[in-house]
Amino acid sequence: MQNRALSPAGVSSSIVLAKPDCPLCKMGMRPVQAMPVLFSHDLDEVVYVCDECGQRTKRTLKRL
Repeated sequence: MQNRALSPAGVSSSIVLAKPDCPLCKMGMRPVQAMPVLFSHDLDEVVYVCDECGQRTKRTLKRL
């Protein structure tokens, strides 16, 4: 369950997990923002949004 894909340009230069499915409409979500987690040098918080319904979700990912 750890399918890895390169993140889109402008979001982050690290490798992130493949796009999650929207919990409401089950469509693929796209990353819109990535930022480092405070006081952690190896974690990023990535925000994903669904283009169909607008649902947003955050995932905390370890940098490789």
